[in-house]
Amino acid sequence: MKQKFLLSSLTALILMANNLNAQETTQLEEVSVWETQVVSSSLNLGENAIETKQADHLSDLLRDLPGVDVGGTHSINNRINIRGLQDENLDITLDGAKVQNANMFHHIGNLLINPDILKKADIQVGTNSVVNGSLGGSVAFETKDGKDMLDAGKDFGARISSTYNSNDSIGGSITGYGKVSQNTDFLVYHNHLNKNDWKDGAGLETFGSDGEVQNTLVKLGHNLSDTQRVSISYDTLTDEGDYSPRPDFGRAYNEARTGLYTYPTEYNRETITLKHELNLGDKLVLNSTVYTNENELERYEKLNGTTPVRPGATQGLLNGKVSTEGLTTKAQSSLKTGDILNTFTYGGLYDTQTSKVTWNGAKYGDNEKAKLGALYVENAVDFDNGLVLTPGVRYNHYDFDGVYGKIKDNKFTYGLASEYSLTDNLTLLASATTLYKGVEMVDVLAANRVYAPDTPDLKAETGINKEVGFTYNADNLLGANSIGFSFKYFDTDIDDYIKTVGYEMTNAGTLNLKGFESSFLYKLDKFSGLVTYAHSKTNYEKTGLSDPKEPGDSLSIGLDYKLLSNLSIAWDSLFGFKQDDVAGSEYNIKDAYNVHDFAVNWKPKVIKNLTLIAGVDNIFDEAYISHISENRSFLVGSNLVSTGDYEAGRNVKVTLAYKF
Repeated sequence: MKQKFLLSSLTALILMANNLNAQETTQLEEVSVWETQVVSSSLNLGENAIETKQADHLSDLLRDLPGVDVGGTHSINNRINIRGLQDENLDITLDGAKVQNANMFHHIGNLLINPDILKKADIQVGTNSVVNGSLGGSVAFETKDGKDMLDAGKDFGARISSTYNSNDSIGGSITGYGKVSQNTDFLVYHNHLNKNDWKDGAGLETFGSDGEVQNTLVKLGHNLSDTQRVSISYDTLTDEGDYSPRPDFGRAYNEARTGLYTYPTEYNRETITLKHELNLGDKLVLNSTVYTNENELERYEKLNGTTPVRPGATQGLLNGKVSTEGLTTKAQSSLKTGDILNTFTYGGLYDTQTSKVTWNGAKYGDNEKAKLGALYVENAVDFDNGLVLTPGVRYNHYDFDGVYGKIKDNKFTYGLASEYSLTDNLTLLASATTLYKGVEMVDVLAANRVYAPDTPDLKAETGINKEVGFTYNADNLLGANSIGFSFKYFDTDIDDYIKTVGYEMTNAGTLNLKGFESSFLYKLDKFSGLVTYAHSKTNYEKTGLSDPKEPGDSLSIGLDYKLLSNLSIAWDSLFGFKQDDVAGSEYNIKDAYNVHDFAVNWKPKVIKNLTLIAGVDNIFDEAYISHISENRSFLVGSNLVSTGDYEAGRNVKVTLAYKF
């Protein structure tokens, strides 16, 4: 099947290449609506910071952004990391719905996101505003809309695509969209991916990755007026297969502990959102969302010889559900008094999260419930002399009833940001924001649920994030049409940082994170180049040790060139630098690595509405581990075995898409 698909793709490529020289070089009539816009605060390069990508994994979208990484190679183990903080310490939403739930299981991730259907990813690196209530930043994903897909003059349309990856998957999607009436539009989308056990750069085949991923999205939107819109969406993703017991660990450790055992596993997300948008210009821009989100993880845990898979258990079906119901509303209004412009951002949120687990149909441990509410307001005061000051305040209420006891918090956090334009090109930045995060739910599928002791004196995590930096943008400089440079230094303290030790969750003192992000953008005619460098260092003040998931230092290079109006090429390189002071079960060394990708995007004019994307990931077949993936060592018997979660080796990929 795969061979036939590859042959047909290559045949199509050859046939279309024969017509390339006969095609005229003209301007593209429109930008492809199937691309994903990626915006990051760590770039700070104005409109030029918007990157356009086509990805089949979250790491394809985010890894070359300074301060951001995605760890985990398994499909159920995507983990976004910002400045050394994992996704449970971030605000992550999908179409306004909170999808970052309690830890489902410490050997898997908590995110089930399909990048193919994403319209935009907006990443705030670090918490620099009271609008964001997390410890380390936020990621807002937005899916595509039917109204954005339609060609001018058409009421209906469709798109089909098929993707082949030599290492080792095949998939495709089908989309229908259109207008039900003049003011009502819809989108129906389904994506299917069949994946097999792939090989790393050393040629070693993984195991326990063989499965299927399916994603369905249905959206209906209605324009109430020129300024007001409502929409409803249903989004469900299922990842199912015979998976390794510890999907975040590499083959070596899984095989040493439990042989080649796999567990039948099904991981689901179901998200329903109802959105209202109102845009009255400077007077009021209002966005509100009511949503439900449920993550469900089910796996049949088998007995490995005579060793129980968990204390007191033999084997059976384990099922865990985390449900979130919530609402968010955010507004912005502008008011000018004399020469001073006040831009107010204000809003609130409320959500209730519950978790429950069954083992062979019987209740497993205590059910948990957490309620979170917040109100915030900030004002960007523009003094019309280059100076903008933004003070803000946020009220947080948290009510937790779970395995560790009952805990309630009422906490205010504050922020003050400033920017000053020294010239039309150079802007100075500084901010300080206090932090708060309530005690999170226990690891849903872990034995902690049964054996954890009451810890009612467990404290919430608090702290402060401080940043200073600058941006520089100029046209017609250094031989370029435009250049941009940004630099930002951060120093973050998280007090009473919570860690799980054995079955107990404890406050582990202060965690300090320091580092910087820098980027340089160069644009000349049809060429664009972006170079970024990021440095981060974590430190637990009580022990002086770093965090095992510390990103360290990384350099990325992205080069894009438009050969013709319908033909572009891209080269991306990522360099991770050696870390030799990493703390884990033992002191480990994180080896340096460099990985390079190449891609071609072609829209042949002889076959209108056809898009061909071909490329090679990890061109030089590098055997490497992301610095935020598992890379420790533990004793198994008398042998020290690595948990190293190696990334996939060289992968040739071809995507064909046709729009009707």
